[in-house]
Amino acid sequence: MKALVKTKLGPDCMQYMDVPEPVPGDHDIKVKVYACGICGTDIHLMHDTYPSNPPIITGHEFSGVVAEVGKDVTDF
Repeated sequence: MKALVKTKLGPDCMQYMDVPEPVPGDHDIKVKVYACGICGTDIHLMHDTYPSNPPIITGHEFSGVVAEVGKDVTDF
């Protein structure tokens, strides 16, 4: 899958790149993301003004549909 990743500390360290697609565990759901926004936290990560330990996939504000459900998931 494609992701915007903070690859290391420092300037110009954001890359749009292929990353492994996550595999949900027994207690997880997997969401197929249709849209994702960049928020203030992502900007702080980009400028190293927020504590981080790269590599970090950015974009925690998103919308999508449930694509997979772990065998022990009953609700969310």
